[in-house]
Amino acid sequence: MSGICAFFGHRDTVITPQLEERLTQTLRQLIDEGIDEFWCCEQGTFDWICRVVTLKLKKEFDFINVWYVCAYNPNKYSQIRQESLDRMFDGLIYNDEIARGVPRFAILRRNRYIVQNADVIVCYVEHDYGGAYQTIELAKSYTKRILNLAA
Repeated sequence: MSGICAFFGHRDTVITPQLEERLTQTLRQLIDEGIDEFWCCEQGTFDWICRVVTLKLKKEFDFINVWYVCAYNPNKYSQIRQESLDRMFDGLIYNDEIARGVPRFAILRRNRYIVQNADVIVCYVEHDYGGAYQTIELAKSYTKRILNLAA
């Protein structure tokens, strides 16, 4: 069995040791359940802690893959940024479904693509406004399994 876990949270989430520990334990449980792909972004502090924790867990569970899902064309990244992403992640995800359309809506298209393809969403959503909240509402409409670490 395999599956995909993705992350969404408020860009200004306060990172605490307790949140890091809760996230780590949640991801360990998901790995035990068969989740072996983790899709990360980088729009704020919650994305940052998710990336840090999944990359730490990859050292322990070498069979998991950690992917970076691009909102914008990675071919336009600087060489230094591209090399950094290549070192951190098993690969980048960017396709026509994400690329198609007006650039200012790229993050929304990327988030929709992630929601459509993920099996589990781990999130940190405390209030009922903003992009993370809207994305979790979208995930609910797709009846995705949602684990809110803020709850």
